[in-house]
Amino acid sequence: MSSGDWLLQEICNLWIQFLKVGGKIFKMGPFIWVFSFILAATLLSHRCFSLTEDGLTLLEIKSTLNDTKDVLSNWNPSDESPCKWTGISCHPEDSRVSSINLPFMQLGGIISPSIGKLSRLQRLALHQNGLHGYIPNELANCSELRALYLRANYLQGGIPSNVGNLSYLTIL
Repeated sequence: MSSGDWLLQEICNLWIQFLKVGGKIFKMGPFIWVFSFILAATLLSHRCFSLTEDGLTLLEIKSTLNDTKDVLSNWNPSDESPCKWTGISCHPEDSRVSSINLPFMQLGGIISPSIGKLSRLQRLALHQNGLHGYIPNELANCSELRALYLRANYLQGGIPSNVGNLSYLTIL
């Protein structure tokens, strides 16, 4: 359990003890109940029901795609992690996104500049789709990128020159 999780658990335990003082948990006024509910919802919703930053980034990327076959239908914002979403793999030690593997999915749209927020991304496979536009410069922020598959799309322009700075990139 991380220190943040431990602290949240302790705060919740203290609040429950406060509510139980004197055995009057069911005799509290409406104000205390409303306040208790708001506090609990605020504390718990952030830690228990929020999607990871990488998951939020993937939803940003999804918003720029045209998914006519609904292959990304299980990309659910209410999930805690994107690691079981279609085409997504994660690093086991920290659940950060390591791979986006969505070839032959008939996806249209553009590659979002948000892709650069996935700093632990190692593989991006979007080949054989209907993507258009430019390859975003922000791709160079994916410092662990090893493989980039974008062939057979309708992309314009070349590969951004700063992608050449990706020292692990061996498959292009």
